[in-house]
Amino acid sequence: MTKLDQVVALQIEGSSFSLAGVLRFAHMNGGFGALEDYASNVLIDAYAREHGLAAGHEELQEAVNEWRSEHGLYQASEVREWLADRSLSASDLSEYARMKIAKNLVSAHVAAGQVERYFAERRSAFDAAAISQIVVEDRGIARELAFKAQEGTPFYELARAYSTDAATRLAGGYVGRRERAQLPRAIAELAFGPHAGAVVGPIAIDKRFYVIKIEEAYPAELNADTRARIEGLLFDEWLADRRRQAGVHIALWGQDRVNGDTGHDERE
Repeated sequence: MTKLDQVVALQIEGSSFSLAGVLRFAHMNGGFGALEDYASNVLIDAYAREHGLAAGHEELQEAVNEWRSEHGLYQASEVREWLADRSLSASDLSEYARMKIAKNLVSAHVAAGQVERYFAERRSAFDAAAISQIVVEDRGIARELAFKAQEGTPFYELARAYSTDAATRLAGGYVGRRERAQLPRAIAELAFGPHAGAVVGPIAIDKRFYVIKIEEAYPAELNADTRARIEGLLFDEWLADRRRQAGVHIALWGQDRVNGDTGHDERE
C-alpha cells in the first residue's frame, strides 16, 4: 500500500509536496480547504526564508499558547491526547505555529513602506458613517417621510411606524456603522457629504425607496485599525500575484489551479 508521504498532492515550481503533509496541515487547520491554504503557505514560507523572516522562541510559544486556548487545551496531557487522536505530533504543532507567525511576518514585510501611499490614494474608501434608514415601496410616501424627519419628527418613530425593512424597523431604522464600500453606491454618494443629523432621500434602489439619516460621520484616518486592514489588503494582493506567478498544480485531484481557475482533466 502506498504511504501518504509518497503521494504527491501539490507541485509548485518543480517541487513536490506529499498528501501526508497536506493532511497534517488540514488536521491542524480544522478543515480540508487545505490544498489551497497549503499551497499559499509554501509560497509564504519560501518568501520568509528568502528574506530571513523567522519567528523567535517566545513568539512560537505564544502562538502555541494561543492555539491551545482556542481549542480549550489547558493541560499538557490534553494537548498530547488531542494530537495523538489525529496522528499528529508536537513537531506538527510547532510547524503550524511557525507558519502562522511566518504569515504575519511576511504580511508586514510586503506592506512595509506602502501603507501611507495606499491610504492616500484610496482615502475615501475608508470613510465611514453610522446611518439609519426607512425603506418603503412608494416614492411619494418616502418623500413625505423625509419631510417629516427634516421638520423634526423623530426618525426612529417614523422608521418603526412605516419602514418595511424587517431587519432594521424595530431598531428604529438603525443600520450601524458602514464604510463607503459596504453601502449601495446611490446611498454612499449622499451619505458622505452631509453633516451628522442630516436626512437625505428618497433614494431609489431596486424598486424600493430609502430615506437615510446620517447619525454620525467618521472621516478616514490612518489609525492602528486602518493600518492593519491595509497591510492585510496589500498582503492579499501580493499573495494572489505570487500564486499566479508560481502556477500551482493540484496533483491530488488531477487539476490545474492557475490564476484561481480550475481545469478538469476529462481524459480516462
